[in-house]
Formats: sequence, structure tokens, C-alpha cells
Amino acid sequence: MTKSLSLKISIGACTFAMLCLGQSVGAATIYSDDLGGFYEPSLVQYVASKGSFPTVVIANPFGAETNDALLANMSLPANYPSVPLTATTTKARDDGHLVLIFNPVPTSNGDTACAAPASQSASGTAGGADVLRLLAAFCYDDEMASEAIMEMPRPSGIDDQSLDQAMAELMDALLPINSRHLIGGCVSAIAC
Repeated sequence: MTKSLSLKISIGACTFAMLCLGQSVGAATIYSDDLGGFYEPSLVQYVASKGSFPTVVIANPFGAETNDALLANMSLPANYPSVPLTATTTKARDDGHLVLIFNPVPTSNGDTACAAPASQSASGTAGGADVLRLLAAFCYDDEMASEAIMEMPRPSGIDDQSLDQAMAELMDALLPINSRHLIGGCVSAIAC
């Protein structure tokens, strides 16, 4: 009886572990996030108050013609106004905006993404054909307010639900609803 119960518990534990692994296979990993010295949620609200959130998209792996569809599937985190993310160009960017750089060069970061976004993408596929890498930065003019870097298994396309979920997680890390001044000097928005 004890062996039978032990075997059932072992099988149950293995099944649970496999289910957990199966659920996390498509998950994104946000392995870097940082808030600049002047990041404040009110800055995000100010940019959103203009009716849209300008976004520069660099090296979209699904093709530049899908930039509008990519941005239409994204939204600001809850507690911010619901405004559309709209494509803008590197030259037309002004004031507050987002920069999304797919396949960023290894030395790229939020500061360089805001200062010179067009030069921050490497040729080829990021992390190989099976991995999608993305550097996101919230910029004010050419200064970084916040940044986050994400990796995930390469989605099948622009409408892949795992991409939608990953982008929502990325936006939560990039645009936290609390500033470090409100959360006790916390440097990492994810850890707060």
C-alpha cells in the first residue's frame, strides 16, 4: 500500500511538473529593466494625454508593413489612459515616445536606443532563428526614461497570442505605474 501511494504521488508530481513546464514554454523573459533618473508615471500620462503614443519600430521581424498591426495589438499598462500606439519615424520623433528595436546589437541599451535608434539593430536574426530579442525604451527627446529587454521563443506571426502576452509583460516592465521615488528607491521595476 505504501509503495502504491508513493508511486501515485511520484506520478502526480511528475505530471504537475510537466504541466508547469508546458505552460512556461512560450513565456517571455524580461532580463533587464531600468528606470532613468527622471522616470515618472506622470510623464507617461503627459505623452498619452496628446491622444496617441508615438512609437519608433526598428527591424520588425514580421516586416515593416506590419508595424501598424504590431502597435494595434499593444497597449499601455492598466492605470494609464487607453490611447493607441502610433508609428513614427526616427526623424519625426519628438517629445515622449517609445522605441522598439528588434534584434538589438549586444552593446545597445536604452540610452543608445533613444539617441540613435536606427543604428541599434544587428543584421540577421536575434539569438538565432528560434529566439526573438527586443529592446524597448521610453524616451523623452533623445534621453532615456526607462528601458527593458525581452527574449522569447520566436512567435509564429504578428497575431501569435504568445507575442501579445509577452508585449504586455514588456510594457508593464517598461512603464511601471510607480516611480522609484514612490517605491523606496527600488532600482528594478520588475523587482519592486
